[in-house]
Amino acid sequence: MLILSGSAQALSVGAYYGDYDTATKQAGHPATSLRGPFPERWSFTAQAKRPYRIGVLFPHLKDPYWVAVNFGIAQRAAASGVDFQVLVAGGYSNLAGQIQQLSQLREQPVDGIILAGVSYDKLDAQLAETRAAGIPVVAVINDIQAPDIAAKSLVSFYDMGFKLGDYLRQQIAGHDGEQTVAFLPGPKDTGWAPESLQGFTDALADVSTITLLPPLWGDTNAKTQRSLIRRAFHFYPKIDYLVGNAVMALVAPEALAQLGAVAANTRVLSTYLIPQVYNHIADGKVAAAAADMNIDQGRIALDMIVKCLDGQRPGVDFAFRAGPRIPVITADTIGDFPFEQLFGTRGFKPVLDSRAVREENAGADANNSAAAPSAP
Repeated sequence: MLILSGSAQALSVGAYYGDYDTATKQAGHPATSLRGPFPERWSFTAQAKRPYRIGVLFPHLKDPYWVAVNFGIAQRAAASGVDFQVLVAGGYSNLAGQIQQLSQLREQPVDGIILAGVSYDKLDAQLAETRAAGIPVVAVINDIQAPDIAAKSLVSFYDMGFKLGDYLRQQIAGHDGEQTVAFLPGPKDTGWAPESLQGFTDALADVSTITLLPPLWGDTNAKTQRSLIRRAFHFYPKIDYLVGNAVMALVAPEALAQLGAVAANTRVLSTYLIPQVYNHIADGKVAAAAADMNIDQGRIALDMIVKCLDGQRPGVDFAFRAGPRIPVITADTIGDFPFEQLFGTRGFKPVLDSRAVREENAGADANNSAAAPSAP
C-alpha cells in the first residue's frame, strides 16, 4: 500500500439539482425532475464535523477499475478525517450477497454508506430500510433506481456509449464499404452495460454503413471475455470493430493475435478505461476508450456522504447528482491525461479499512519528524 495524498483540487462536473422523483427516471438517464446538468466546480469538504464511519459496497475488486474508485474514496476519507470499511459482493451475479452486506452495515451500524449496486432496480427495498434506519446512502459509478438514495456520484454510461459511438462515426466518415461491429457490453442485468450499448447504438442510428451484430453479454472477468471474443469470430468471421467493456479491451489484443489473419485488421474500442487499456492505447493496441474519470467519482461520492452527514441537503446545498466530464482517450489525446490523474498512485493496492491508511500515514509522519533537522 502507498501513502495517500489527502489533497484534491476542485473538479469540473455536470451537476443536477432538485427533487429526485423515480416516476421521471429511466435507466441510463437522469430523472427529469432534476434540473441540469449545470457546469460547475465541485468543492470538497476540508474536514468532516465528526470522524464518521462509512460503509462502502463494491460489486468486486477484481479489476483495476474498482481499485481506482477505491483509491479516490480512500484519498478523500484521509483528507476529511473519516473512517471507511469496504465490503465486496464478489461479482454482479451476487445480489443476495450485497443485500446481506447492506443489512450487515445497518446492524453495525455505520453513519453512512457508499453503494456501487450490482442491480439497477432490485435494491429499492433495502435502501428504504437503510433510510428508515437513519443511514444515508450515496450511489457511486452504477446508477440505481431506488427512491431512497440520498445522492449520486456517477456519469451516464449511456453518454459513455454515445461518446464512443460518435468517435466511431467520425472515424468511418467518408469511408466506403460496410463496417461490422461486435459489441460485448458486460453483464446484462446491470444498469451500466445495457446503457452503454444503447448510447452507442443511438449515436450510430443513422449510419447505414455499420452493421451492429447481436450483443454478447457476460461477466467482466478475463476468461468470460476471451470466450466471448472467440465466439464472436466463430459466428461472424469478419469483424472490423470489437467494442465493449474494458476487460474485453484488456484481453482483446492477445485474443485477436491468437485468432490470426481473420482478426488482423480488427480495431478495439472500450466503453470505459482501466490502466491496462490505457497502456494498450499508448502502445497502439486499442484505438480508443471513453473515460468516466472513475477515481474522481469515488472522491465525489465520499464527499457527498460527508456533506449529508454534516447536515447539508442534497439537491439544494449541493448537487443531488454530479459526475466528471467524459473525454475519449486515443493515441492523439492520451498525453493530456497522465496516468495518476486517471488512476491514482502507481502500485496502489486496495484498502478495505481506513485504519490501515491512518496507521501508515502516522508512521510516515513519525519517520519524517525523526529525520528532520533541529531548528536553529
